[in-house]
Amino acid sequence: MSRHRNVRNINIEEELEEDDDYDYYGKSMDEDDEPLTPGTSQFIYQRPTFGQTQQPTSTPKKSDGSFSEDDERYYEGNHKDEVFPIDDVLSPPKKKKTPKNSQQKQSTPQKKASFTIGESKKNQSSILPPNVEQLRISGSKPHRTNSKSPARTTAVSSTLTPNTSFQRLTPLEMALASTLTFTARKRPENAKQSINLAVVGHVDAGKSTLMGHLLYLLGGVDDKAMHKYKQEATRAGKASFAYAWILDEGEEERNRGVTMDIARAHFQSEKRAYFVLDSPGHKDFIPNMITGASQADAAILVINATTGEFETGFDQGGQTREHALLLRSLGVSKIVVAINKLDTVNWSQERFNEIKQALSGFLHKQAGFDSVEYVPVSGLLGANVKSSPPRDHPLLEWYKGPSLIQALDNLPDPTHTLDEGPLRIVVNDVLRSSGNSVTLSGKIECGFVETGDKVYVMPEANPVTVKAISSESDTTTSGAVSSQAPEIHFSGEQVFLTITGTFEPDSINSGHILCRGGIKELLVPTNHFSAKIVVFDITMPILMGTRAELFAHSIRVPCTITKLVSEMSKTKKDVIKKHPRVLTKNSSALVEIRTDLPINIEPHTKCKALSRFTLRSNNQTIAAGVVDKTI
Repeated sequence: MSRHRNVRNINIEEELEEDDDYDYYGKSMDEDDEPLTPGTSQFIYQRPTFGQTQQPTSTPKKSDGSFSEDDERYYEGNHKDEVFPIDDVLSPPKKKKTPKNSQQKQSTPQKKASFTIGESKKNQSSILPPNVEQLRISGSKPHRTNSKSPARTTAVSSTLTPNTSFQRLTPLEMALASTLTFTARKRPENAKQSINLAVVGHVDAGKSTLMGHLLYLLGGVDDKAMHKYKQEATRAGKASFAYAWILDEGEEERNRGVTMDIARAHFQSEKRAYFVLDSPGHKDFIPNMITGASQADAAILVINATTGEFETGFDQGGQTREHALLLRSLGVSKIVVAINKLDTVNWSQERFNEIKQALSGFLHKQAGFDSVEYVPVSGLLGANVKSSPPRDHPLLEWYKGPSLIQALDNLPDPTHTLDEGPLRIVVNDVLRSSGNSVTLSGKIECGFVETGDKVYVMPEANPVTVKAISSESDTTTSGAVSSQAPEIHFSGEQVFLTITGTFEPDSINSGHILCRGGIKELLVPTNHFSAKIVVFDITMPILMGTRAELFAHSIRVPCTITKLVSEMSKTKKDVIKKHPRVLTKNSSALVEIRTDLPINIEPHTKCKALSRFTLRSNNQTIAAGVVDKTI
């Protein structure tokens, strides 16, 4: 209870008198109190700037001239140094650079914005206000006139933009900005002409057997290897497939007895070198056939002369018609028709003329081939393949024409006007990859390439260097590259390339393009373009928004027909109707197409080989065309 006793004994008036102290500017002073130490005082007062001139303070008076007790008690001490240093809070304004033409107009210098406690009103009236502009907070930095940096020579705008030097360029922009130099090359005049030959036809027409026997007769396969093929085919119960197995090396292809992928081979005649592209004939492998036909300069259309087989392949649903139309739409204008298996009908002249008459009207009128050579052959027996059969052969009783290889040699040479164009190498297949090195096969569609060239792989624009290059004609029988192989290869050649660079090995696939850098040389991928198309014999018309698959050289990508611009005449190319609602069979039109991904394609004015494409839907070719311009 002692605490209650203490409360009762408190003298309230005495306690109030003890608390009767005054606080001036945060400092309580009493007569008996000692001043604060300098260490404690610096946290309460902000000391004036060193060397600042202080004005003596005056003691304020009352209106009657007397001092109050409290004022007199406070001003007993020396408070001359207790000045509010506003200059410490506000940095002094920087001197602006005076123009030369305004040197004579000097403004009156301002006094420092500081005042003292107890200063008279007279003195206070002469004090100028502080430069408040220095308190403004802005997003831009003050202009530095004494800096030599080009970035500071212009006034800083209120909206700050990032420096473009710190923005990273995309690989495509870097490829466009590159200035690669190369020396123009010319094809040697004594070089042997080469031609890419696509072999097409309906399934079981005997394409692989015919070309395998042709390779054997021309020395492309030695007797030892041929004996091995015959033994393997006999053990498998397929003795008649021995020559076909020269090209069909896959186990599944041999078991099924059909070609599934493009088989590549080469042979030479007395006149020129041939690169064979044996295409599959089954309708399920039409995309692979398109890949082979897109690389061809000429073609062999193989026909099965067996009774009933020709009609099956040529009628609706057969692949003979579709293959011929695809060849023409992909730019192949030179064709030789090999009427195969004529020995199964005893070399009948009537059967030969019947097939020739049925094909002539279709190939000339519908497909658009100018000249066609018809050659009767037997791929299994090798009759009339390399040379004419013996004199007593029943074929010579009514046929006086050339053999198959002679008919191929009679084809005109391909033009080489593309040697001077921009480099375009279409990647057909990636053979092997190790680390930062990749070996691939491709066709030079335009320009030339040599060892050491620096090129770009589109569409990713990966920079690479050509480490080695060779063609199939440069290899010996053992598979090694000949020492006399040329280091420069031109348009139209099928080549093997070894490239190196800082790229992922799996980033290069078939359908990619190798080209040089720069605005004039680089191929810029696109996903929107206008094209002139020819509609095939379709059952459902083409509408705006029709979905299809686009095939061009070695690529396959989904696309949409976004706009039907106009329907055109096939012969005069005149506009029949603008903005048609539908496109029916056998019509021609100008349309706009958008692909799901950017692809390596360009207008026909730059490279015809990369401008041709076909459209397929529901396992049926619905149209083919050429790129008019990119959008």
